[in-house]
Amino acid sequence: MKGHAKSSFHGAHRKILMLTNVEFGEANVFLATSQALLEADPDVELHFATFDGLEKCLARITQTVQRRIPHARPIVLHNIKGSSMTAGVKQHLVRHGIPHRQPCIPDSFTTPLGGFLGSVRALNDTIPIFLPYEGPELADLVSSILDIMDEVDADLVVVNSLMTAGLTACYHRGCRFVSLSPNSLKAAVPRFGYPTFFSGLGYPVPAHLLPLNLCLFVYMVALWWTNGHRRRVAACLEERGYRLRTTFDLARDTPRGFKLLVSSRHEIDFPVACPSYIRPCGPIVRPTPPIADVDPGLAAWLAGGPTVYVNLGSLFRFLDEEAVALAHGLKIVLDTARKQPGTQLQLQVLWKLKRCQTQDNCPASKQNNCPASQVLDDYIRAGHVRIVDWIQAEPNSILRSGHVACSVHHGGANSFNEAVSAGVPHLVLPQWMDCYDYAEMAKTLGIGRQGNESMKPRWNAPELASQLLATLFGDTGKATRERAKGLARLCEERGPGAVNAARILLSECCGK
Repeated sequence: MKGHAKSSFHGAHRKILMLTNVEFGEANVFLATSQALLEADPDVELHFATFDGLEKCLARITQTVQRRIPHARPIVLHNIKGSSMTAGVKQHLVRHGIPHRQPCIPDSFTTPLGGFLGSVRALNDTIPIFLPYEGPELADLVSSILDIMDEVDADLVVVNSLMTAGLTACYHRGCRFVSLSPNSLKAAVPRFGYPTFFSGLGYPVPAHLLPLNLCLFVYMVALWWTNGHRRRVAACLEERGYRLRTTFDLARDTPRGFKLLVSSRHEIDFPVACPSYIRPCGPIVRPTPPIADVDPGLAAWLAGGPTVYVNLGSLFRFLDEEAVALAHGLKIVLDTARKQPGTQLQLQVLWKLKRCQTQDNCPASKQNNCPASQVLDDYIRAGHVRIVDWIQAEPNSILRSGHVACSVHHGGANSFNEAVSAGVPHLVLPQWMDCYDYAEMAKTLGIGRQGNESMKPRWNAPELASQLLATLFGDTGKATRERAKGLARLCEERGPGAVNAARILLSECCGK
């Protein structure tokens, strides 16, 4: 790998290799940063290595930048040979007989935690998230990535902090690399004083629950090091001349000069002291066109009144009983909103609903056949509720329309950061892993609430409705809106996260 210093952003030919999983939850920060890199330095030679699925997104980024900067170099795509993380997790769940729902979510993730044993069951099923391949599969992926690295011969590799194959390749090659993470600062430096993954505990952890949290933290660490699957994979890699490296190695065996760029900042995260190699960039959010440019019809409908936007992420699939419970909660809110004093515009709901394939394959857009739609039928007929299984516009375009009163989401990093950047209050229904962290952050920061505290990760209509009403109306609603807008202004003043990340990466290329 090249390591020579160059003097400025422009006028120097630099080569960067972006290396990430294809799933949007992880790839979005790479897509956003790629665009920011080309805009900051049109001469940069940007290579992007991932699995099949991002071809159109990368082409759009090149086209968008070249419309403004015609001489900007196009992004060069390299396909990694092998299965994506989602495919790998699904194969692991099937191979090991772990009950799950489509596409690849273990049942333990979607079952009410119910104390220590529920948390332990969920933790047991997290191993394939970090290590979703058998040994030979992972070795082949590492080999494919090393071939790409040799072909590109980049000045700097930017690797997904959760991509085991990529990290293993970077450590093996001994190249100059930086990691990019969509997650929180707390996730980058896990400590037992903060809620452990799948504990469902609040922040700060109550004193009487600290022993439970410590037990779960110790169990999580011990599980990783003693897990048979991890040990078999590590042994197989050693036979091929590789040493297994994961996100945990970034903290325990930090390379000299290494930096971890995080899509967060201290003002929108848990209060956590970070080691010097962690660089908070602020929310790294993909820039998207105005909603009116993408879907004029939806833009006009959103302008009809303040809208509750419901989207539980790309991986979540509703069982009918879950959708019906959520629909009943929304109906309570819509009924109550009608009676609010001084209300001039009807509250609206835009709900992206994907149903489990274990039931009928009828999409939510065929509303007469969707049980949740039947609950909200009067509002659908009046044009105040839309339930769809696909929306042409990106979530960020919808959130930035100026008409979203609350974002109801699953606590994913991208969903949280997009709503923070747009100044939109949150109602979080956390579903797995660090989703619980983002629910606690929304509460701690005063920008939202958790809608399912009593039966997380599931929900019931009365509790959900109560928390959503408190987010929308009254003094609490006003305070939440003001706090959300204030944090959005702060993030804007500190600069877009993608721009900040691009600046650091270009400086790294110069050897600064």
